[in-house]
Amino acid sequence: GGPIASSTGLGGKMMVKTVLLLLGFACVKALSELVDAPWHVGVGIADCTGPAAEVVMMGYADNNHKTAGIHMRLYARAFVFVDPSSRDRMAFVNVDTWAATEAVIQGVHEKLHAWFQGRYYSRNNLIIAGSHTHHGPAGASAYMLFQFSSNGRVQQSLDALIDGISEAVWLAHHDVRPAEIFIGNGMVDNSTVPNCPMPNCASRNRSPTSFLMNPEQQRKKYFGDDNVDRNMDLLKIVDAKTGKAMGSLNWFAVHPTSMTSDYHLISGDNKGYAAYAFEQEMNGPTWVQPAGRGPFVAGFAQGVSGDISPNTRGVYCKNTGESCENQWPVCWENGQPKNELCLGQGPGRDKYESMKIIGERQVTAAKTIFERATEPLGTGISHVLRYVDLSKYWVDTTGNGTWVQTCRPTLGSSFAAGTTDGPSGINEFAQNMTPSNSFFQFLAEIITLPSQEDRACQAPKNILLRPNQIRETVFPTILGFQMMRVGQLIVAAVPGEFTTMAGKVTREAIKAVLVEPGLVNQSATVVLNNVASGYAGYVTTLEEYQHQRYEGGFTTYGPYTHAAMTDILVQMAEDLADGKQSYPGIKPQLPNKAEQWEMKQVILDDPPIGGKFGDVKVDVSPGPHWPGDTVRCTLWGAHPRNHLQRNSSFGTVWRWQPTNESDLTAGGKWQLAADDSDYDTMFHWKREGISASLVTIDWTIPDNAPGGWYTIHYSGHANRGGQISAISGACGLFEVREAEHMMPSLPDQFVIPPPQSVDVPDMPLPRPRRPRRPPGGRALRGARK
Repeated sequence: GGPIASSTGLGGKMMVKTVLLLLGFACVKALSELVDAPWHVGVGIADCTGPAAEVVMMGYADNNHKTAGIHMRLYARAFVFVDPSSRDRMAFVNVDTWAATEAVIQGVHEKLHAWFQGRYYSRNNLIIAGSHTHHGPAGASAYMLFQFSSNGRVQQSLDALIDGISEAVWLAHHDVRPAEIFIGNGMVDNSTVPNCPMPNCASRNRSPTSFLMNPEQQRKKYFGDDNVDRNMDLLKIVDAKTGKAMGSLNWFAVHPTSMTSDYHLISGDNKGYAAYAFEQEMNGPTWVQPAGRGPFVAGFAQGVSGDISPNTRGVYCKNTGESCENQWPVCWENGQPKNELCLGQGPGRDKYESMKIIGERQVTAAKTIFERATEPLGTGISHVLRYVDLSKYWVDTTGNGTWVQTCRPTLGSSFAAGTTDGPSGINEFAQNMTPSNSFFQFLAEIITLPSQEDRACQAPKNILLRPNQIRETVFPTILGFQMMRVGQLIVAAVPGEFTTMAGKVTREAIKAVLVEPGLVNQSATVVLNNVASGYAGYVTTLEEYQHQRYEGGFTTYGPYTHAAMTDILVQMAEDLADGKQSYPGIKPQLPNKAEQWEMKQVILDDPPIGGKFGDVKVDVSPGPHWPGDTVRCTLWGAHPRNHLQRNSSFGTVWRWQPTNESDLTAGGKWQLAADDSDYDTMFHWKREGISASLVTIDWTIPDNAPGGWYTIHYSGHANRGGQISAISGACGLFEVREAEHMMPSLPDQFVIPPPQSVDVPDMPLPRPRRPRRPPGGRALRGARK
């Protein structure tokens, strides 16, 4: 025993040394491979869909525009950039939401601080940007003005955004790997979108008379005879080891307002569809990889879209069909102006089709630019942060001592008119027009009492409201501005909506500061990301402000708002160039919950009389059905606010995958075909009586759907006397054939469905789980660090 033990011990020591040596070489090799890659990048995507019933949507300020289901789920898409040489990092998150409110931003930072124990991410190096969809649930802002239409703060809306954004960052953080980044750009016109109708391929200026107020020389210099910035800037992210595309992030200016306030299903609108379509093309259809799961992530971020509409066909009177493209824009009926009759028209036959077309045109342009992108992004990361009180900011507009000051925030009467994308319907108000009913003006002034100082500071704005006269927490005054440099790309995150000319002037000023000391070269890209880092209305040029269309009426800090914000951003660019962070200011103190309204929760759900949750009310037709057909099923469900089903689904479509295609009775398994993330599905909710719910699930069969037997499944949660429990239901089977000329799979007189033993009501249909979950979830324990 002794000699063997001695020999084994000696051999064991030699083996340990050998293993350690090999491991050392492997580690050195791995580290060298990591350092050699110009970037480390991670991408992540997570569901941030809020309450899908009876919550006002944010954007149109219409308290009748309430959620009643889901067309497409909302997502947060995160991109983490790491400089391997300095280990500096920057995270950018594009979110399907109206704006990145201060409440959302602070909530995300608190959650990430807890998850990462204070490391990696802070307000300094994490930009959160909204896509500006107007079809997401409201109630996620702490400021009262943005809670009026939603009847208060909606905690579920806020929590869904905070949780989804935080999860996306967590997933991106654990996805970081060696990568190459290429930058490209191109015009979204028929140079990137073949046969796209011109001049307005995917965007149109909705306030052309305001744009014309800018000096002619300036207009010609930047835009020639056009009044739209049609450029798309794009990052192409590729895995350095495999050469496989990881993701793409682009910026293009267009309002996601293809969907009007007549539509009540949650949607990311044209930008949400664009991201979905690009990801589907790269990841495969839902039956290959469910939407919102990666691995390829596409961000379609917002540009300077303050005056840019997706309604490319122009604006026309609903009552006469004539153009209402004028300085007011209104239509006349019985001698009275009516803003509600002047509506923008998109390229499609209805709003859903228009949304898809504008989204597809962005996708087509993005793919073209993506394929052409061969210019390396460069190296280096830097970032700066600044908090500023915009209600009393002094700026030298000429550089030789001509000092002017911003104003206390006010809203003009033209704000109350809305836009041609979404007129207010309060016909007493019109853009660039004195209200036709002085009573409303009188009432607003009695409530908010604007002073003569306010009137002089805001002139020529016709002040309708001075919100902070009611309470100082009604409207923000301290705003956050962020700027990041990733190689030769500079992103300025601004808490407002810059118009086309305002954005161009500001970008040029930022670039000049950074080019002069050589931090970036002349070909560097500067992006101004609207509705990021907070929200406080619009930003027009001084000349556009004089015209007082909607954008000018909602430029809250007065005529010098643009000059002030440009000055702030130029100073931040100087800090970037000097490699320093000047005093960043103090983040705003948000109103506490006692100062906010709270939306009431669901009290009770009732099943149908004599029935139970999940019972089918109107079943699907068994078919056969072909691509292009819409199948529909209605069931007795429960209120969607009981459980948001984030990272899951209320409605799913399943296909029976037989073991033997020629013998359907030989067994098989159910395969997910579609869920409520998909464009082809619609989940509708409707209150029936006092406390019962009807849910309807539609599926328009896509062209690439494989033939076979399908079923529709519903999942939800019911409130039974304060106890929330899961419920479900399934519709009957229906057959899909791949083409109308396809021969029946079985004789029409003798259709045999899958046997009862595998019918949906008698078997669970689990939703595919996420590959990783946030802290506490099992799957992340082995995630790559």
